[in-house]
Amino acid sequence: MSPFTLSNGVRACVVDFVRGFGARGVETGGFLLASRGSDTATVVAIAGTTGVIRHRDFFQISDLALDALFAYADQNDLWIPAQFHSHCRVAELSLCDIKHGLSVEDFVSTIVPFFAEPPAAVAAWGWWRYDGGWRRFPPPAVTSEISALTVTFDENGVREEGASGS
Repeated sequence: MSPFTLSNGVRACVVDFVRGFGARGVETGGFLLASRGSDTATVVAIAGTTGVIRHRDFFQISDLALDALFAYADQNDLWIPAQFHSHCRVAELSLCDIKHGLSVEDFVSTIVPFFAEPPAAVAAWGWWRYDGGWRRFPPPAVTSEISALTVTFDENGVREEGASGS
């Protein structure tokens, strides 16, 4: 069982964000955040532009951009249950994901496949947890809550975009 859930608004935001970059033929990604003490991710942190590289089969976030996001999470009493990123085709870890992903004990990563038309069902995404290596992981449940806060992060910091859904 997954240690966290997603609000339906977060799920929809991820799908829309991935589709937008998928239409350009490039991968993208970000992180799912939840309030400390809560197991439901209600914030989507989407990667901006400065310090972010996107190509068809490649997505990378700089250390400075990650530092900005993790500082924001700390300052706003949030925790980061998972990372997400898209792939052009299947929801499998690439060699690049395995070698260069955030290999932190108990960290969860999900891959949203078919980036031009990503599936809405989180069960169709690939889910992994790092435990000395990447292991398949069950998808989280999705709550009926439709709102989600979206923030954009990169080397220039974190910018709150606002709530969607409601």
